Amino acid sequence: MAVRKQDISSLPRWLTACALCLLPLLVLLPDHAGAASAPCPASVVDQLDGLYRWQVARQDERGPIDLSSQRGRFTPGLDQQLRAAHQLNPADGRFVDFDVFSGTQVRTFGARVLGCAPADQGGLEARVAVQVGLGKRPADAPVLLRYRLVAGPSGAWRIADITYPGEPAFRLSSFLSELLDIQRNGDVKR
Repeated sequence: MAVRKQDISSLPRWLTACALCLLPLLVLLPDHAGAASAPCPASVVDQLDGLYRWQVARQDERGPIDLSSQRGRFTPGLDQQLRAAHQLNPADGRFVDFDVFSGTQVRTFGARVLGCAPADQGGLEARVAVQVGLGKRPADAPVLLRYRLVAGPSGAWRIADITYPGEPAFRLSSFLSELLDIQRNGDVKR
């Protein structure tokens, strides 16, 4: 079967427009598809797998989130921010209104560590696919998060920050810092 070349001008306009609209997305695919340069060290995978085992087990509990059992997974600064932020409630006028470990307001079913690369600020960046969904039905596509981990004093990897997808992407530590600063000062710093 011979394949003949076809000039793009002979394609239907809607098909040409659709193809041209999708081209910029192809450039973004490697970053958002979770491509990483190497497998993560086993201790990083263990740290993140443990966090998500805890997350899946505790998410049906009522009341404030008790992070005390997870304290060793975070840097001291992020741990302090998380604990302070999770003590806020709607009556305070500010509170954490999403699940920080999935970046959503729905159920977490589990997570898979996709790989690691050196982080810009030092340490490692782990790419994690978090499976979320409503009720008992997981969504078709996972949420892709980037965890920045740094080696603690004992050499164990600790979570220093989480970056959520979106345009623009945002970081957990920045969100918590602003949330807590607003709570202390009563207004947004500009």
